Amino acid sequence: MRIGVSSTCAIGLAIALTWGAVSTAEAQQKQPTKQSTKQPTKRTTSTKRIPITKESPGEVVPTVNQDSIAAAERARAAAEAARQRMLDSIARVEQMRRDSIAAAERRRQDSIAMERARMDSIARADSIARAERAYWRNVRWGGGWYLGAAGGVSIPAGKITNEGLFNGGYTTGYNFTIPVGWDFSGTPWGLRVDYAFDRLTANNYTVGTNEIDAKALTSSSFNLDGKLRLPLGRSWSRFYVLGGATVSTLTGWSNTPDTGGNQVSSSDTGWDWGWNAGAGFTFSWGRQMGLFLESRYVLVNRASQVVGFPYSNASWVPIILGIQF
Repeated sequence: MRIGVSSTCAIGLAIALTWGAVSTAEAQQKQPTKQSTKQPTKRTTSTKRIPITKESPGEVVPTVNQDSIAAAERARAAAEAARQRMLDSIARVEQMRRDSIAAAERRRQDSIAMERARMDSIARADSIARAERAYWRNVRWGGGWYLGAAGGVSIPAGKITNEGLFNGGYTTGYNFTIPVGWDFSGTPWGLRVDYAFDRLTANNYTVGTNEIDAKALTSSSFNLDGKLRLPLGRSWSRFYVLGGATVSTLTGWSNTPDTGGNQVSSSDTGWDWGWNAGAGFTFSWGRQMGLFLESRYVLVNRASQVVGFPYSNASWVPIILGIQF
């Protein structure tokens, strides 16, 4: 039932639309005739008609050229490609500029690093040179206290080697020395005090027909010396010279030379003054520690004559090897 009513309505609507369209067309055909009677003037009208296609009632669609559309699309695509190429070119130029700036910055940083490395190298070289100079200055002129112990031979010199009154003279004996010293820092000068004990062997002598067993000569001495160190190039060894005053007591000989008895002691003699001078080498393996080899000449004047010692002075030369620390 509903379907029938709907179909009837649709048919009626279609008849009404058709009737309206026909009435409108007749009115348009009759209107120019009425206007021609009323207006005496003639109008110029175009005789060319534009084709119009009616897709639907009330809508007009013009004819479009598909080739023009394709050409426009190609032109648009070409313009877009050109624009993209231009953007790519700008991007490449910008990237090149950034790369150039980065390369310049790297070169600057490398230059700064090289300059810093050069300055560090110079500073290290200067530091090494200063350390080396300080080391060798310390090796040469390092100061401070030192103590040592040494021993060796003692060789008589001068008059006491010859035969005197009731004396056959003296020959080589031995020495023991304890040095205590101070070397001033930064200078070659120093001071040194030694205690030295020397014993010289006596030669036997004859009194008449009797051979006397002679007594050895002993000396207990203190030496107060100045010291001058002379370095040998840049080696560990140091050469030095020293000299100064000596005070000594001589004992041991016989005050009864005709019998060879009754040895003289320190209470019988006293202290005698003299001098000494010598030189030596120090073979160092530290600031003050090392071995030393030394020799000097010692002379002591006899202030008073004691029976049995017929010499006005006594002299000897100790040669010693020791260690100091």
